[in-house]
Amino acid sequence: MRFYEFATIKPKGPKKPRKPLTPEQSLEVAKKRGVDMAKQALQSVKDQHKRRKEMERARKDSYIGQLQKQPRSN
Repeated sequence: MRFYEFATIKPKGPKKPRKPLTPEQSLEVAKKRGVDMAKQALQSVKDQHKRRKEMERARKDSYIGQLQKQPRSN
């Protein structure tokens, strides 16, 4: 091995245990997690509405296309 290879290799030992959070820190982390979950839920609802709107538009387009293909009887 070359010297620069020794310098960039990181040891793969066990991770150090984390200290327990203070009550203030745990409250802050919980609120951030709640905000993130709410954002994710809102985005999933928006995506669902977008998919539903696209499906409805495709259904209407196909129905209009079927009406245009039908021969009119006079």
